[in-house]
Amino acid sequence: MAVYFDHRIDAPDSNGETTLITWHSAQPLLAVGSFNPASGGCVDIYLQQGERVELCHVERVCAPALLRWHPTKSVLAVGWETGETLLLTHPHGENTLLPNNTHTACITLLQWSCSGARLVTGDQAGVLVVWKLDARGRLNGTHIMKQTYNKPLTNCIFRPTPPTEDVAMLAKAAVSGDEDALDKFNWKKSGKRGGVWSPGSQEGLVIYISTSDGCVYSVDEHGRSVHLLTVEGRVQKLCYLERRAVLAVVTDSLLLSQFSLDPEGGAQELSKVKLSGRGGQSLDLVWTENRLLITASGDQTIRLWDLERDDNYVLSLDENLGFEKGELLNCVSFCAAKAVLAAGTSRGRVAMWQMVTLTNQKGDTKTHWRLQTPTELEGNITQLQWGSSLQLLAVCNSSTVLILSEHVMSSHYSQQGAAVQLSPTQLSLTCFTSNTHFTLRTDTHIRAVQVTKDTVTVWDGRCVTVYEKSGQSLRSIASFQCDSAALVVHEENIYTVEPNRVQVRTQQGTVKQLLVFTEAEGNPVMLSVCGSYLAVGTDTAHVRVFDLSRREAKPLCNAKNMAELIPDLGALKSVKCNAHGSQLSILVTQVNGRPAHRVYFYDVEMDTLSHFDFFTGRPLSGLSQSDDSHSAQHEEAELAGRYPFSQFWDESEPRLFVCETVLVNSEYHITNHSHATDKVGVSVVTFFMTQEYGLLLHDSQPRPAALQGLLALDTPYYYYTCKLLFRRGGVFLPHPGELDTSSLTPAAVPSSCHMVVRRALRDFVGLEECEKQTRDAMLNFSFYLTIGDMDEAFRAIKLIKSRGGETSRLSLGQRIISTDQ
Repeated sequence: MAVYFDHRIDAPDSNGETTLITWHSAQPLLAVGSFNPASGGCVDIYLQQGERVELCHVERVCAPALLRWHPTKSVLAVGWETGETLLLTHPHGENTLLPNNTHTACITLLQWSCSGARLVTGDQAGVLVVWKLDARGRLNGTHIMKQTYNKPLTNCIFRPTPPTEDVAMLAKAAVSGDEDALDKFNWKKSGKRGGVWSPGSQEGLVIYISTSDGCVYSVDEHGRSVHLLTVEGRVQKLCYLERRAVLAVVTDSLLLSQFSLDPEGGAQELSKVKLSGRGGQSLDLVWTENRLLITASGDQTIRLWDLERDDNYVLSLDENLGFEKGELLNCVSFCAAKAVLAAGTSRGRVAMWQMVTLTNQKGDTKTHWRLQTPTELEGNITQLQWGSSLQLLAVCNSSTVLILSEHVMSSHYSQQGAAVQLSPTQLSLTCFTSNTHFTLRTDTHIRAVQVTKDTVTVWDGRCVTVYEKSGQSLRSIASFQCDSAALVVHEENIYTVEPNRVQVRTQQGTVKQLLVFTEAEGNPVMLSVCGSYLAVGTDTAHVRVFDLSRREAKPLCNAKNMAELIPDLGALKSVKCNAHGSQLSILVTQVNGRPAHRVYFYDVEMDTLSHFDFFTGRPLSGLSQSDDSHSAQHEEAELAGRYPFSQFWDESEPRLFVCETVLVNSEYHITNHSHATDKVGVSVVTFFMTQEYGLLLHDSQPRPAALQGLLALDTPYYYYTCKLLFRRGGVFLPHPGELDTSSLTPAAVPSSCHMVVRRALRDFVGLEECEKQTRDAMLNFSFYLTIGDMDEAFRAIKLIKSRGGETSRLSLGQRIISTDQ
């Protein structure tokens, strides 16, 4: 489950009302324009947590009219109501004015070409100017083209050049000194992906512009302007559909027209349709990369038009998720990287829909949208925009601007204690040994949490705070500053990372030992503790295990490079060790960024690697532990076509391993891994892993639908977090059907619902309260039954001594009989 942390920008009160917001496409830089009638307008740049960049501040007596970031450089184009235009550079704040008197009316157009080699400016008087910039984003002389249309300019887009360029001829021209040819190569090199120039993806030198009277013109690199078409009303939006060579035009009265464009510069109308909804100034309209037109116009629905499939539909809010009756949707923004549509409401909420692709057996796809729990802010939300490579969301309401960053809810289980994040600053804590539950509220946003028998450690990304358990309350006993990519706790030691080393700290933050990695071994980025062992994974795909049982951490093995053993390895995704430190389990992503189908097991003592392939449903050897070929085929069919996305070793039993898997061809294809635990068709698969027998399938069962995800395996229970359905007062609450309050004291429950539930392992149903001797015997029984050693399984039964022992042995005998059958 993900939650969005909100950071209010650090804007001076004198700035007045915010009028403009825009993100840099790659860097976490937010430009904000504001206007105060008493002091004038200003533009500021803010960082991802709302920190204001002092040097990047410009003021004028008038209001800023438009803001546009260079696509790759940290250069901001600013247009003012007086026609003045300047380029503001982050972080030093240099600003370059475009030549005076170029524009004398309010700026209405600011548009960078795809690589930033050209900048188009236009104004209310109809003056259009094209500028050339160098590789650093600086003006290269005066403008290269100027046109006057005598009508206010409303829109501007660049058309990609058709893939008909002769690459060899272009290269020869570039070598001989042709600046335009050279520019095309340079522009591609400075683009988002870099790499080699290809003729189908180069800079477009044809510009389409529109005027307030509904006229659309094309302008080429030589300054020739040709009237293409005229529509009824003011043009609100232009979009070029490259695959079909179609220009789509939307007017402020919501008239959508599509025109085919021929090579000679003509346009022929293909269709014209009146879109439903309210147009005018309140209309907010966005195009997506897959050619969806999405609009919000201040009513209770979002409208979508699929131009490729000629389909349209609406999205609405759901009161069961925490929205209010009559809540209006004012503005929209779509994040292609996350496949998430965000909308701002009149009641201060941000609604988000996850874009989901459904695939049937014929391979046909259909798009669905799943409404998420709202993010509650305040005021009437008037603007929002996704941006930067971090996929941050800027939200403008009636009083301020907030930056939302996604954070997967933190959770942790250890030594019969569990912590689950309820809100950015609140944790739900459960102690199963004392049957108590309570909450912890912090002063900062929680980015990670670790629980031990006596402490709860919270990290906000910059500061670590340690709380000590005292009855039904917690008290802060230590706090220190720490910038680390990962953090884990074992007993009284805190483990953090910095380049090429793991730091072993006291609870007060003092570094008392360094676990050093060579430059080739890389920087530690993953830490995991099981029992008294620490597993470490690096950004160069090296893994290592340390023994923490002594005064100083001791390495059990040299760093092992998984890239040498795993084909097509892109990066490590998860590294865990068992309770004896003898086995490492590893999940990875492939070179193409997709999750691998396999879970890998590295035997620390034997220095060997094995795996289980969930795509085929077989281990490395391809053999099943079952002697029944029909049963083996059935088990393989149940496991096949899946991939693992989370993994855990038993807290104390070194042989027992569990992972969650999901169908590769599940009907829910969600690109963002933070939503992985929301997927349907999740199976929880448990294995025994030993040196002698290898990997043995023990059990496979579907995860209950109302549960969010697996938190831990601690025999005799699986521990799950509850699925969060809605939130009240800024705090998420669990699915009402999963509130397991039977084992908790009544006095401990009312503060808030606990978020962790237990489900017994298959062989422990009815034996949940057994003592350690019985539990160990039961595990041995399960293991020997799995490998088919019935004599040892019967011997394990004889060792079981518990309350109602005869009943327990009888149930085990029935289990053996059912297995034999």
